[in-house]
Amino acid sequence: MKKGIVVKNNSYVKLALIVIGSWIMASSTVLGRISPLCVSFIGSLSGVNAIAAFLGASFRLLISSDFTEIIPYIIAAASVTAVRLAIGRSKGFVTVLSSAFLCGAGTLLANVITADKSSELMEDFLLAFVCAVACYGFTMLKTAVNKGSSLTLSNPVKALPIAVTAVFLIASLASLNFGIFNFGQILSVISILIAAYRYRFSGAGAVGIICALGVALALEDKQFIGLITAVGGITAAAIAPKGRIPLTASLIFTSAIIGAVFGMDKDMLSFIASIIVGSVIFMLLPLNSIKKNMSGKGFGGSEEKASDVVAGRLELVGETLSELKYAVEKTAEALESEKERDISNIYNSACDTVCKNCRFNIKCWGDEYNDSVRTMNKLIQLLKCGERIVPDSFTGALAERCPRKQQLCDSINKKYEDYSYAGQMNRRLKEMRGILTKQLDNTEKLFASMAKEMEKDTVYDRVASVKAERLLERCGLSAPKAAVNITDGFMCLEAYGKGDISCSAEELGDLLIQTLQKEFDLPLVLKYGDKVRITAFERSEYFVKSASCQLSKKNDSANGDYITCFVDGKGYYYSILSDGMGSGTRARIDSAFVCGLLTKLLECGIEAEAAIELLNTSLLVKSSDESFATLDLCKVDLFTGETTIYKAGGADSYIKSGASVTRIKGKGLPVGVCENLSMSSHSFTAGENDVIIMTSDGAELSEKWLEQTFSHDSSHNMDELVKTVASAARFNSERGREDDISVVALKIKK
Repeated sequence: MKKGIVVKNNSYVKLALIVIGSWIMASSTVLGRISPLCVSFIGSLSGVNAIAAFLGASFRLLISSDFTEIIPYIIAAASVTAVRLAIGRSKGFVTVLSSAFLCGAGTLLANVITADKSSELMEDFLLAFVCAVACYGFTMLKTAVNKGSSLTLSNPVKALPIAVTAVFLIASLASLNFGIFNFGQILSVISILIAAYRYRFSGAGAVGIICALGVALALEDKQFIGLITAVGGITAAAIAPKGRIPLTASLIFTSAIIGAVFGMDKDMLSFIASIIVGSVIFMLLPLNSIKKNMSGKGFGGSEEKASDVVAGRLELVGETLSELKYAVEKTAEALESEKERDISNIYNSACDTVCKNCRFNIKCWGDEYNDSVRTMNKLIQLLKCGERIVPDSFTGALAERCPRKQQLCDSINKKYEDYSYAGQMNRRLKEMRGILTKQLDNTEKLFASMAKEMEKDTVYDRVASVKAERLLERCGLSAPKAAVNITDGFMCLEAYGKGDISCSAEELGDLLIQTLQKEFDLPLVLKYGDKVRITAFERSEYFVKSASCQLSKKNDSANGDYITCFVDGKGYYYSILSDGMGSGTRARIDSAFVCGLLTKLLECGIEAEAAIELLNTSLLVKSSDESFATLDLCKVDLFTGETTIYKAGGADSYIKSGASVTRIKGKGLPVGVCENLSMSSHSFTAGENDVIIMTSDGAELSEKWLEQTFSHDSSHNMDELVKTVASAARFNSERGREDDISVVALKIKK
């Protein structure tokens, strides 16, 4: 029973694409001859695919005008097809080499028959060699597509044939035009943009050279056109991290400016039109798939699936935690509804026990029930006020009649104590349950962020990872495991191992630069137990220069504020300022705990918001005493300048951009106050020489005063700046309301 069309390897769609491809290559020319790539293409295929390629090329050749020239090519193509049918799906280097040799020999014979000059004979040998190399290149491409793996071009045996194939493919397509649009130039633009987007300068440079050579072969009188495209690709690579639109705009603008220098004739206008069409096609391409499966160092199919599976597993764990949290909440609600008790049960149960055998039981709890209940309620009110009831506390008829007042007092006092204690425990359990559910919620968010991180468009460089592992092993680590990833064109290393690094972080950074041939910033080495975590990222566009100044409330006491600044292994700069409750040593313990724990969480790769939530619940259970502190966290993306300031009860911060100063008001409650953290965040893109000033509660500043301070600061000395700001804050503080003062200044530099 048919459930739809099953697409197999030799589907009609695939065969149609093969026919179209061979038709186009047979329509093109190189050095004034029929392109040898049509024969190479047939030689890289087998079975029905080879027949389809032969038919497409033959039909196109037969409808051409020069019948004498095409017959040798058709014979050569038929010979290659027959051999490919004979060897079937045989694989191996010998089979590939035999097919390449046959393609070259067939092309040579087809061209030699019509050659009548020695110069033409040299071209025939060149085209035959190109045909053989291109057959090998097409075979490598076909193998990569069939296996669903990426192309690893670090091996020259594979890289050179593919490069030669690409040069002559561009040259062949550059001989074809559709109106004013040139196919070779359009393909060149698309290839250069993809390379610039994926590998920036190295990719745009390599692909640009290939495209320039291809266009130069096809356009003998306009060879500089290919070079213009390559130069445009280099400028596009410079702003590749900004996105597709700036990247394509840069290529079009640069090419148009250089083209105008050479003169805007008909050919140049056709070239500009082809660039625009290629850019539009690039904008429509599914670049996520291209980044993973093309241009070298990427995940193979199985590795991609493994990454997706791990991300899916993390999401599943997060969902499971969410269900666990829901179950805890619902169970707690059910238990609380069962435990709800009326306070009247205190005297009811006491009277049931004491008054059971009393001769006045019927009188007190039958005829005068309402009066007895009013008396008991008055006793409960005394207990609520913190008093203990005694026989003299009774009023009304009970005070005169009851012979067991002392027993009733003792029983009611004891049951009220039990009731109060149970209430306290229930409230404490409710608080702990709230913290538990919040921790589960935060852990769910943590797993979700980890899954999102793994699903990012990241490419794994296996060759570089192996090199990094060997380097770390030489540096003293035992059985190191390294992963070198490339995201948005930037390389990042994450490695784990056991033992101690035998070199400093600076020396390790230099060794990574020599080994991986990339400019790295200072690596981050994190030691936990006998294990080591090492992270490093390619040198970023920005760096942050920081300075701080702290003034204690009293000269002989410790400052209750704590400051820490660091760069994690992913290219983010963090500055943390925490103000503990009060001042002195106790306040500093809380603020140091906040900064220390948050630093560990961020260094481990946890997102800032999830890390702050985990910090909040940790402070809630840190001790039986109140333990909370304000928090200011500034996060700067060193690759893009994107900056976010998080505040939980923190004082105002200030951003100096250009000549103006903007105040960011502190909002929310400090961390450790309640389960539901009230936190604010403010995001912006910092530019070069922008300054961010973070302050503690003891500093009150004016934007106008800061603007004047910056305008008078000709030396741009950060240390002097924070001292000036801190001194001014101390001077402006009201007498009797002094507090610890801390000021942190961050300047963004390129």
